[in-house]
Amino acid sequence: MKRSLSLAIVTMIALSACTANGTSQTVPASSIKTQTHVRHLKSTTAKGARRPTDVLGGAPRFSIDLALFDAPLVGASAANAQFNAGILGVDAIDQNGDSWQLVGSSTPQVTNLLALQTTSLDLGAGDLPPGTYPAIQLLLDPATTNVIYGGQAYPVHFVDPNHPWWDPTQTVAAVSVPLSITGKDGDTLTATLDFNVFQSANLTDGVVYLTPTVAAGMGQPTIAGLVVNAAGAAVSNATIVATDAAGNVANTTVTAADGSFHLRAINPGGYTISVANTSTTNAGVTVSAAGADAGAAPSRYVVVGPSGEVNLGTLID
Repeated sequence: MKRSLSLAIVTMIALSACTANGTSQTVPASSIKTQTHVRHLKSTTAKGARRPTDVLGGAPRFSIDLALFDAPLVGASAANAQFNAGILGVDAIDQNGDSWQLVGSSTPQVTNLLALQTTSLDLGAGDLPPGTYPAIQLLLDPATTNVIYGGQAYPVHFVDPNHPWWDPTQTVAAVSVPLSITGKDGDTLTATLDFNVFQSANLTDGVVYLTPTVAAGMGQPTIAGLVVNAAGAAVSNATIVATDAAGNVANTTVTAADGSFHLRAINPGGYTISVANTSTTNAGVTVSAAGADAGAAPSRYVVVGPSGEVNLGTLID
C-alpha cells in the first residue's frame, strides 16, 4: 500500500505508539538513545515512605490522576478496526531528567485505543514529591501493540530514533509528552492525554510508520464545535488547530463525517481555534477537507476552564 492511502485507513491504524503486530519491528539498537538518568520506582517512592531526611516519617506528596483519550477518527469507526496498545504506565520527568513512576505494571494493559473517542481510559493515579515536572512519558510494550483493519494485520514501526529506553533490553518504548506538572504537598490534580491519531501514522508498503504525537493538559478542558459549508452541509476531514497565546500549537484534531470535533488534552486558558482545509501531519500525510467552500478557513478565540466544555457552535468553512 502506498503513501497515498486514504485518510480513513490511515487514521484507523494510527493510535498506539510503538511497534509491531506479531513480528516486532524495532529501531536498531545502535540508533536508540538509552536513558542515563535515575528512575524512581513507585515501590520506593510510595506515599508515606520514610526518607532519611524526613524526621516525622511521612514524606510530603501530591497526587495526579491520569486519563487517556483518542482523537476522533475520520471515515471509519472502532467497529471495523483495532489499534491495540500495550500500556505499561506513565512516568513524570523532573527538572534533572530523572523519572518518577506515576502508574505502572509489569503486565501491559492492552487497550483498543480507537474505542477512546468519547470516553477515556483511566490510567490511574500516582504520587510525586512537591515540585515541578516539565514532561511525562507514556510507556508502551511493543510485543502487545498491534493494528488490525478489515481483517488484516499490519506491522507497526516506531520511527523516532531519539526516544529513550529505560530498560537495558530495549523492550519498553517511552513516548515523551510535553506536560508541565506543578504540585505542593496535599494537592490532588488531574491531567488528560490524547494520543493524536491522524498526526502519528503513515501506512506505506503494508507497514505502519509511527511518529508518536501525544498531547496532554492539566485538568479536563474540552472545546467542541461543528464545521459546515455555506450551504449547511458537513465539512469532514478539516484540521482543527488550537493555538495558545504564545503561538504554540497545543493540540490538533480533525472533523468527523458529520463535521463535529472535540479538542481535549489542553491546558486551561485562551486559544485561537482555526480550521485548515489542507494540512500535513507529523507523519507526513496530507489531509484534505471534504465539503469545504473554496478559500474558507474560519477561526475563533475561546477561553476554557480547568474542567469545563466550551461549544463553539457552528463554524462556516
